[in-house]
Amino acid sequence: MVNINIMKKYIISGIILLCFIGSRGQDLQFGVFVEPQLSWLTPDAKNIDRDGFRIGINGGMIMDKYFAKNYAFTTGVSISNIGGNLFYEDSLTIKTAEAEQVMSPRSTVDYRLQYVSVPLGLKFKTNQIGYFTFFAQLGFTPQINIRARADASRSQLDRENISDEINLFNLSYFFGGGIEYSLGGSTELIGGIIFNNGFIDVLKSKNSRETLSFLSLRFGIMF
Repeated sequence: MVNINIMKKYIISGIILLCFIGSRGQDLQFGVFVEPQLSWLTPDAKNIDRDGFRIGINGGMIMDKYFAKNYAFTTGVSISNIGGNLFYEDSLTIKTAEAEQVMSPRSTVDYRLQYVSVPLGLKFKTNQIGYFTFFAQLGFTPQINIRARADASRSQLDRENISDEINLFNLSYFFGGGIEYSLGGSTELIGGIIFNNGFIDVLKSKNSRETLSFLSLRFGIMF
């Protein structure tokens, strides 16, 4: 499948990038994390409304490359499961892997999307206070879609493949903050909250523009 090949390409590219940056200096921390996520789609058309949220999960690896004591470039690679529900006042035709599905007016479509994410940003930390350090971070999150499925009310659409309806590339800006708890040496437990706000159209529909936003709770460990 093309999507699987794309996923492998970006994961390998991300790992090579992390290794290259890591070879340039010793002020480096790697980590792993998991994030419960709440996501939603925001349409700009009057006949389409947001109709609920999706609960998903994101997980992967982090890399912080410090260029000063309390400042770092932050990046990583992860796979996230996000999406949202949209309510359509008018009838809608959705192209699936098998055929085109026509949905009656006043239908809700539940979009289930999976992305490979490679965030690029800056991280700012306080000095350590006891065992704790506080941080803030901001930047951009490029994403590549690797799976897209949908359910719909009042139709036969049941977790159908709708990759042809979804743009391959998505981009959002993010900001957030959190806390790190030292376990000794460079090992730290991390917790935080991060908000991503998309500004690129997720769907290929030419009649409207839908952007994807998501709120994440991060739990992880840095080494």
